[in-house]
Amino acid sequence: MTDHQTKYLSEAGHRLRRAGFTVQPEHMGLLPVEKDAHRICNVNVHGNVSYDPDHVRRNGLEDALDQVRCIADETLTYMKQMASAPPLVADGLTGNYRLLAEFGDVVLAGHERAGGYGVEFITWERIQEGTRLWQGHYYDNDYAAAKQDFAVRSGLLPPEQLFTQEQLAVIFDAAQNMTVLGLVSNPKQDELLEQIMEQIEDTVPQVIDLANELTQSPKQQEPGEMQLY
Repeated sequence: MTDHQTKYLSEAGHRLRRAGFTVQPEHMGLLPVEKDAHRICNVNVHGNVSYDPDHVRRNGLEDALDQVRCIADETLTYMKQMASAPPLVADGLTGNYRLLAEFGDVVLAGHERAGGYGVEFITWERIQEGTRLWQGHYYDNDYAAAKQDFAVRSGLLPPEQLFTQEQLAVIFDAAQNMTVLGLVSNPKQDELLEQIMEQIEDTVPQVIDLANELTQSPKQQEPGEMQLY
């Protein structure tokens, strides 16, 4: 394997573990991925996944497989960008920082950290005629959030047009409830709701878990227990 391919599998494995998957050691350019003691798939050095469709369907692993695909694809995208991006140069900045995007006085950088901690993304504003960086916003292995912050800070997108992950999870849950409970008024609306849910799942792979957390019932007060407000 090339150095880039080795780095990619290492980064993909790191992100998959953070997402709750079990990742076995790389073998012949393949990264075996499991969930709840079930093998889901293998991720190769090109970001592709191979799997047994019957095994995935029989064990209800379709959502987990989709999440692995999303993580593998996004990781491949930014690792390619990291490999080709120029170094970010600024006074007082040391380490392997790559300039991924720049608009106006705002930059988006990627920092490949040592010790298996994965890639960190940062947005900064340039000050003092661009020689120094100011007010860093740091995102630990969260490329999507860093890109969104860059778009807002640089003025490419107004913040009012963007939803947080929690807001998207609530929208997903509401759309899902409408379809399950038969509250859809016509086929066109049903089609649009399906598209909305698919788009949210592509944007937030863990949206189902996040929606479940946000919709859990609050703890009930026990008799005689003091309630704090």
